[in-house]
Amino acid sequence: MWNGFDVMEAKNFEQGILDCIAYMLTSARGLIDEPRIYGPFRLADGVSRLCALLAENGHKDKEFLENLQKKIDEKKYSVMTDQEAFVSLLDDVIIDITHMLMKKSNN
Repeated sequence: MWNGFDVMEAKNFEQGILDCIAYMLTSARGLIDEPRIYGPFRLADGVSRLCALLAENGHKDKEFLENLQKKIDEKKYSVMTDQEAFVSLLDDVIIDITHMLMKKSNN
């Protein structure tokens, strides 16, 4: 857990993790009968949820996580109407996380 967590924050964080696990498991089950394109959507939505959880709980990369979540949330529903835009979103956020990880590894 991050520095400065108190007991209540830890409980909220743990509940958030459990909520994400439940979301991922129910998504996995739903994907058996859903269209293939829903898989990438559910993964992107899961990343958005994890970003929110980490940012809300004081992760040191809070600003990056909030920006990543916002970027995903603004365009994730394009999967329903414009799959090319959705693929572009995925490409963009992959570049974002790659740059952040490279920057961190160089420090």
